[in-house]
Amino acid sequence: MNTLSRLRRRHFVALGIVLVIATVGAFVVLRGPSGSESTLLEEDQQLIPVRRGDLVDAITVTGSVSFPERENVTFGSDGVVEEVLVKEGQRVSAGDLIATLDAETVARLEREVTDARAGMRDAQAELDDLVDPPDLMVMEAKQRVAIAQGALADAVEALDRITSPTALQIAQAGARVSTAVLELDRAEEALAEGVAPATAFELAEARMRVSDAEIALRELENTPDRLELSRAESRVAGAEVALQAAIEARDEYMDSPSQDDLHDANDAVARAETELANSRSALEVAKREWAARADEARDTLDSASETYAETFLKWLGIDTEPTSIDPDYETAFEEFDIDLDVLFSVPERFSGLGYNAPNLPLNDPSTPWDETQVYVWLHFFGSELVATCDRGDRPAFGICVEEEFRIASDAYRNAIDRVAEVESQADNASAAARNRVASAETGLRTASDRRSNLDDLPDPLVTAQLKAAVREADETLANARRDLADLAHPSDILTRDRRVRIEVARATLDDARESLSELITPSESSEIADLEVRGTLARASLEEAWAELDELTSGAEHPEYEAAQLAVDVARETLANESKKLADLIGEPDPIDLALLQSKLDAARTVLSESEQRLDDATLEAPWHGFVSRVEARAGREIKATDIVAVLVDTSIVEVDGTVDEVDVLRVLLDAIAEVRMDALPDRAIEGKVSFIGAEANSEQGVVSYPVRVRIDLPPELKAPEGLSAVASITISEHRDVLLLPANAIRGSFTQPTVNLMVDDEVVETSVTLGDSDDFWTAVTEGVGEGDMVVVESDISIPELAGLNGGAESQP
Repeated sequence: MNTLSRLRRRHFVALGIVLVIATVGAFVVLRGPSGSESTLLEEDQQLIPVRRGDLVDAITVTGSVSFPERENVTFGSDGVVEEVLVKEGQRVSAGDLIATLDAETVARLEREVTDARAGMRDAQAELDDLVDPPDLMVMEAKQRVAIAQGALADAVEALDRITSPTALQIAQAGARVSTAVLELDRAEEALAEGVAPATAFELAEARMRVSDAEIALRELENTPDRLELSRAESRVAGAEVALQAAIEARDEYMDSPSQDDLHDANDAVARAETELANSRSALEVAKREWAARADEARDTLDSASETYAETFLKWLGIDTEPTSIDPDYETAFEEFDIDLDVLFSVPERFSGLGYNAPNLPLNDPSTPWDETQVYVWLHFFGSELVATCDRGDRPAFGICVEEEFRIASDAYRNAIDRVAEVESQADNASAAARNRVASAETGLRTASDRRSNLDDLPDPLVTAQLKAAVREADETLANARRDLADLAHPSDILTRDRRVRIEVARATLDDARESLSELITPSESSEIADLEVRGTLARASLEEAWAELDELTSGAEHPEYEAAQLAVDVARETLANESKKLADLIGEPDPIDLALLQSKLDAARTVLSESEQRLDDATLEAPWHGFVSRVEARAGREIKATDIVAVLVDTSIVEVDGTVDEVDVLRVLLDAIAEVRMDALPDRAIEGKVSFIGAEANSEQGVVSYPVRVRIDLPPELKAPEGLSAVASITISEHRDVLLLPANAIRGSFTQPTVNLMVDDEVVETSVTLGDSDDFWTAVTEGVGEGDMVVVESDISIPELAGLNGGAESQP
């Protein structure tokens, strides 16, 4: 508790008097008329007046100066070190070069930046297309939908041909089967008759066939039956369908475009040509307009930069190129080591600015400013001159020097931002104009193709074939109708089909009679061979006829059905997908897609930002004013992205590290005001604040303490090295302008304190209400008033008692 690091210093400073009595006899003892000491006081008692003052409670912390802010500088990219421009212990300013990478690494980083910009541009274009798709994209989507619709129609038609054959097709296939069956039966019968002698049964059967053929012929020669009428009606219906299909095919192929269609196509081409010309003209106009805006912005930037440089010349006599001055005037002041409050200090006005020579002072070449220029402003400007001020807060009848620089700096930086903004807008406008030109070119090609398709004439050969098919179908329908009419009216002339059937019946009768004759007369061996060949051919014909009929009537069992059905399903799915894409394209964008593309754009922006940062870091600059504590890179060596190039220490942020006793740690608060003194600066006190209070205790030889840290704002002109000894006095509490009395004047108990007052030469015990105390002085809120004399029991003399206040001295 008696070491300097744990010393608790409590002091009392009276307002204006520091417990110093302003008049002679402020510290008195009660004396009688004869000049002897009053008998009311004992030898170890004295009278002390109650006075007003300040009661301050503080804790003293000893420690050393440290710089907490330091940074490990890295390139952020792999490469080869080109040059290291600093050494250990060297002081640097913000923006000073630290090191650079070689040209090959810089070229690679520039390519990465270019690729990142292209990626961000593509992501932006993709997002723009989702929010507002171009006309060309919409037109292509509509074309894909139309193609999918046509493919679906073709697939459905192919499936219908398999699953839904016409009645005429089925009837024709059935007739071919019947004919093949009849021919096979005849061949087998003929062969059987020629191989072996006919039996009585065979002869009877042959005679029966002859009799049946005669009966069938007689029936055909009479009125038609209901089956024949039904078959005739089916043939008429099939012929009508075939005729309608032939007419539609002929009309569809020969349907030439109308004059309105040609007129519309020509108008579309003309509009597309006009749109293309307008878009190209708009592109040129946009180029000229944005070039003019860019030139205007650059002219404004040149004017603002010159005005900014002229401001430095006007006020400080600094004559340099505008591009060599940082656009931020505060940063420029730091680079030039300019302090307006020092250069244009109001008390220095008309006092020579430190110059005692009767004439203008000479310019000091070691400073960037011109002392003569500043001298003239201070001594020859007649109105009010203020060095620094808040934004817009200039004197009513004078000038604020900082506001002059602030206005010029704002105009310069705004001009820089405006040039960047105009160049970016020019790039976007040119890209949009080029997109419109490309869209117009596509529209013109589409309109021209459509007009060319309308100009194509039908092929004469195909036209002739389609007309012949119509005539043939018309004749087939006429014949079917005549046959139906013949069957419906028995008295009319027999129809051709009925005549054919009669001829067939007669031929059948002839065959039956011939078979009967052959049974009676055996055949030769050569005739038997011919009959076998005839039977083989008949079987093959029957199989082909049955296969054709099965295919027509099999439906889902058709060998090509599954492929046709799959083609329909695929075509439907394709049409649904293309329709959905078109709906999504022309409708409101899907929130999920929008979010995904926005995330993609954000990621591209991040990649670009990181790439640009890596390129910027290829030339390392000091982030602040300070010094280089360590250099680890060497020129010509390869280095990794995370390898430390140098360690920089920020000297603008200074802290004092120390410890406090466990008894006092709970009374110390963050941001508490502290007064710091250093042995190297004994006559200067620096204000600071508590920035850190440790949570873990340190124990040495049974003494428990806690680490604390005080941050101070070191003035720019002070250069304190790290490790310098310092003492910080941390204010715990303070009470201003309160009544104070010596602590050893208090009597009574803890709950009911009293003091002895001298009233009319009598000692009176009086109850008081006490406040805080620093062990020497105690604040009192009730019971006594300023000037009251209290009795103090102490062997300490009056001057010594007064000196308990940190060495305060009495004033006569």
